[in-house]
Amino acid sequence: MGKRGPKPRFLDIVCPNENCSLFGVAGKGNITVYGTYKRRSGKGRKFICHTCGTTFCDRTNTPLYDLRTNEEKIETAIKMITSGMSISKVAEVLEVKPITVSTWVSRAGDHCKKVDEIVLKNIETPKVEMDEAWTFVGKKPLPREDEYEDNGTWIWISMATESRLVLSHVVGERSQKSSDQLIKNTAKKLSSIPLFVTDGLKFYIKSLRKQYGKLKQFAPTGKRGRPRSPKLIVDELLKYAQVIKIRAEGKLKSVVKRIIFGEGINSKMISTSYIERLNLTCRQDNNRISRKTIGFSKKTEELDHQMTLYFACYNYCRKHRSLKYKDETGITRLNCPAKHAGLIDHVWCLHELLVYPYHKIQTYY
Repeated sequence: MGKRGPKPRFLDIVCPNENCSLFGVAGKGNITVYGTYKRRSGKGRKFICHTCGTTFCDRTNTPLYDLRTNEEKIETAIKMITSGMSISKVAEVLEVKPITVSTWVSRAGDHCKKVDEIVLKNIETPKVEMDEAWTFVGKKPLPREDEYEDNGTWIWISMATESRLVLSHVVGERSQKSSDQLIKNTAKKLSSIPLFVTDGLKFYIKSLRKQYGKLKQFAPTGKRGRPRSPKLIVDELLKYAQVIKIRAEGKLKSVVKRIIFGEGINSKMISTSYIERLNLTCRQDNNRISRKTIGFSKKTEELDHQMTLYFACYNYCRKHRSLKYKDETGITRLNCPAKHAGLIDHVWCLHELLVYPYHKIQTYY
């Protein structure tokens, strides 16, 4: 006990040391203030965990840690990036180097990926739409032109339509591997098997069969000949449908709805309108994937960082007009997808997203 009485216990601060017995656990009273320090945006606090003796600051495990730039400038840069401006234009406005802005985006993207791993869990939704959007990643051609081949880069997205929540995305080629990764990442975040709806791409069928299928073994019959090979049986709860658009001469002629797995699917549920509208929003808000632009990504990793950051802002910080509700006073307000899905208790600002302790076990602050 100090001269001024017992030191205050910060019950909402958690220990970031993975070897600590109270790692990520809040409300145990093991964290106290260990001092303060100065930073460009103001005074910060240092903490100590009395369980393991680890000292850390209020920016540990965040993209703002150990940066000399004012935090307001970094947040302004990220807002500009997620609003459609290119890296070079943001650097020009804020009078910094483009590589500096790119570093901020990369650090924020890595942080948001870890936040998603903590927050996006056990999601209940009746329907998930998935789609892939083509984009371009610049590459330097090889010395011999016939050795250079670019199959294109695609952004695969899955979305819970009821809450408009973006569940997962994958940046890669239009291949079976990318489809498998998207289905696997999406299934980890769901608490049940919803109705999946996609376009007519064949890769989704095999990916869903892999994820929700069980290998059935057949008992030997005792007869002559080769025994029957095991068969992959799809889960009875799996429901999957496709929306196939038939075009001719650049015009839409007809739309065919096809049920692949499951029975009793309402035809009105078979639609990809929400995910297609999301693709339009993504192209409008991200200069990297806008059509006919010179702001495209030069590396796939940088594109993945920006899309991770953008979808995190979309889920936690962006209010949607389609997610309206009335508060206790009868005033109409707007929700963000994560709050509408019950994953967070209020709409976050960008600062809350950037300083969120992803190592914290509890979802709420």
